[in-house]
Amino acid sequence: MKSRIIFASLILGLGLATTQADAATTTNTDDSPAANKPASAMLVNGSQMQFAAYIGQNIAKFAQTTNWQNFMSVVSLYNQSPSAVVTLSTDDRAKFNEAATQLTNKLAKQKDANAIRWMNQADHTTRMINFLWNANQPVAEATDIQ
Repeated sequence: MKSRIIFASLILGLGLATTQADAATTTNTDDSPAANKPASAMLVNGSQMQFAAYIGQNIAKFAQTTNWQNFMSVVSLYNQSPSAVVTLSTDDRAKFNEAATQLTNKLAKQKDANAIRWMNQADHTTRMINFLWNANQPVAEATDIQ
């Protein structure tokens, strides 16, 4: 009888130890576009102003367009309050994405290394903003199939 109690206690102890070991190795996975990117990989913390200066000097014609203003207004709003971009209308979102595409095309035509760096930062920022928009979409209600 004593050996059965010791055996049951041993099994119970091993079971608890295994459960604690599994709990200790649980990790959270962040699959957002900026999860593995440093803050310098996006147009944040004032780098959007340096970006605007670069565009003004190197692609001055594009800097005069409404697409540039649309892009920068959303990026500025994102820098002020990331949750505020969620409230933008679908029309403003479409304008932003169109402006981002045109900006990427303009930067791709530039031949210097700074253009590639700025293009990557603008792309990461655009992807993060779109990620917020997609994550905040209302869940469609399930329809009853009869």
